[in-house]
Amino acid sequence: MRKWKKLPRHPNIFEYETQKGKRYGIRRGFTNSVGKKDEYTKSGFKTWRDADIVLKKFESDLAMDNISSITAQKVTVDQYWKKMSERKLELGIWKESTYKMQKQYYSKYLQPKFGAKTLNDVTRSSFQSFLDKLALDGLANTTIRTITSIMLNIMNSAENEDIILKNKLKGMLIRGHAPKDLTVETVDYEKWIKSAQKILNKYMLAMIYIGALGERRGELMGLRTDSFTFKKQKNGDEICGIKIDLQRTSDFLNGTGLKTKSSYRTIWVNGWIIDYIKYAIITSDNLRIGNNIHADKKWLWLNEKGEPFHPYHVNKITGKINKDSGIHITPHMLRHYFATKGMASNASDIEVMHWLGHSNLQMTADYTRPTALESSDLYSNVDSK
Repeated sequence: MRKWKKLPRHPNIFEYETQKGKRYGIRRGFTNSVGKKDEYTKSGFKTWRDADIVLKKFESDLAMDNISSITAQKVTVDQYWKKMSERKLELGIWKESTYKMQKQYYSKYLQPKFGAKTLNDVTRSSFQSFLDKLALDGLANTTIRTITSIMLNIMNSAENEDIILKNKLKGMLIRGHAPKDLTVETVDYEKWIKSAQKILNKYMLAMIYIGALGERRGELMGLRTDSFTFKKQKNGDEICGIKIDLQRTSDFLNGTGLKTKSSYRTIWVNGWIIDYIKYAIITSDNLRIGNNIHADKKWLWLNEKGEPFHPYHVNKITGKINKDSGIHITPHMLRHYFATKGMASNASDIEVMHWLGHSNLQMTADYTRPTALESSDLYSNVDSK
């Protein structure tokens, strides 16, 4: 390697000897678009003035924050993912749980294939081949869409920050097998709930009944005794408001905020379920008193020691019912079932959307699948001959 010597009185310009005579080069340190120390290097100039012209052009671009063409050649997908995800966390665009999910997908699928590549080296053809292989490997279409959205997020952000000229990965062809059928037929639900009534105590049955109101699992397990408001209507009937404003997950056992702004909501119920709600509140209060527990957050679902159940406990309960009934239903399938019944009822689509905590109607529509009973009812209404 040739030895470069600093050119006196000309910062960042160097001279070196070649077989064809003296040549000049540039070395200029700077901080790139991902916040890393970098160096702009160019050589082969025949005069120091030629080198100085290029150096001044670079410094002008640097001052104008116009260095995308330089940094894009060096910034890797890994580097930009790190910068983008940290920024979204810092600004509150992503919750910690969102970041963890995104990182899990990125680390498992995208990083091994593209992490070390520069942003400009990720071509449309190479990414399409990657997606096709995921489909051939048996991944669901929904999973491949999630993976694609993460890469598009990276490229869109890099384009918006002028690190790359254009996101070349828009409109990719996404295949993959259909997602699992989460439809719960009414007859199966009725048989399943009869098994629950037979094998569960009233406290755990209350968990199932309240969990069948369409909440997310984390929202169900994030309920506290003060999440409920009881009111009398003018006709004397009692109604209960369930405020959903916290969730408990395996990463946030002491509770964290909800998924989106639209997830924060209050749903109102009446009738027989109020008895089960009151029973659950009394039971959890008694468990705290019996174990001499003075907690800031009075969780609704507690074990015999007065400690909050793990968020996955409801899955254990549904598993017991599944075993007894021979019908497989998960907490998430209960949410789908409620959405389907809600959309088939006289309630408006908007009401069902708000009840479920969705941000748009398409999300609610994606949750619903007509059961055999609802399909036959629809046919009966249409076939009026």
